Amino acid sequence: MLGVAEVRAVVGSLRALVARLEPGVLNGHDAGALVEAFAEAERLGAAGRALAARRVEETNQWRLEGHRSAASWVAAKTGSSVGSAAGAIETAKRLDELPATREAFVAGRLSEAQAREVVSAAAARPSSESKLLAFAEREPLRALKDECRRVVAAAATDEVEWQERIRRRRYLQSWCDEEGAVCLRARYAPDDGAKLLALVEARQNVVFREARKAGRREPYAAYAADALLELVTGTAGPTKATLNLRVDHAAMVRGHTEGAEVCEIAGVGPVPVATARALAEDAYLKVIVTDGADVRAVAHQSRYIPAKLRTAIEARDPVCCVPGCEVSRFLEIDHIEPRLAGGLTTFENLARLCSFHHALKTVFGWRLGGRPGAWTWSEPERTERAPPALN
Repeated sequence: MLGVAEVRAVVGSLRALVARLEPGVLNGHDAGALVEAFAEAERLGAAGRALAARRVEETNQWRLEGHRSAASWVAAKTGSSVGSAAGAIETAKRLDELPATREAFVAGRLSEAQAREVVSAAAARPSSESKLLAFAEREPLRALKDECRRVVAAAATDEVEWQERIRRRRYLQSWCDEEGAVCLRARYAPDDGAKLLALVEARQNVVFREARKAGRREPYAAYAADALLELVTGTAGPTKATLNLRVDHAAMVRGHTEGAEVCEIAGVGPVPVATARALAEDAYLKVIVTDGADVRAVAHQSRYIPAKLRTAIEARDPVCCVPGCEVSRFLEIDHIEPRLAGGLTTFENLARLCSFHHALKTVFGWRLGGRPGAWTWSEPERTERAPPALN
């Protein structure tokens, strides 16, 4: 059985290795390899910590040391928040019912954040475990969170009750940080949150343009803060939310989703079909009605065909399509197969990229492949230059 002394010995060895680390003498390849190795060590440490923390809770060790909960004890020992500590303990508890996830977690293939998402979704629908583990191996954390939300929503026996349950647990919290700044944290049901985010984004774009005209350059998040303040204080002009909604045709007709059908707001996630219909009354709603993965129709204010196609692409690709890139602002629509090479302007041949990856593809020959949900990104083929001829 693994003992405390063995773990402390490993930690001591790791501490000595880090103390001897001299990053300045490493080449790029070795530095990258070290990042991957330390990341694996971090994942293994997180798994061991979560499993041990669960045992601390079971044995009431936290009570003996004067803490109000096991999460409070873990937070004090690790320098983390009570909320994150409670999440780690809850994840460890659910691993008993999900052996494949446990094996991946303790083997260092899943980060603590990935394990928490998979466990939460698989607890709602156990049959999704293997699919989510495969998804976690190839997709970034943000995409995994989106997929897990879809699984949880699909597992709900009553999708309206699922959303109302979230609404009942809504909150808005505030506190002051070490500098005296006021900080906010909020939780909303998907439909309310989507309307709020859409309103902020619409006003944010106005604030951004005004700042550029005045010669000011600040982080885009700062403009979002200004936009929210203007909306709340009433200094903003009339603003209407624009939401991109994607829904399967059969679900739209039936009034609720079944099986793998979707009804979701781009950038937010699943919502009940009944909610989607109600949103049309107070929001400018762009509706993309689909049949599986194919666009069947696009309901849009404009009849201009490129605008309809653009709406469909925006709903399908809320972030840059390059795996691992989570940029969602100022995306550019790219022809996967270039038009000069015969590529057509079709739904299947278009994808949204951030300006950085768009430039890599267009100028430097990087290639986007695969399909929605399983994109690939490969570097250009490199040809070795022939050595100069000797006279």
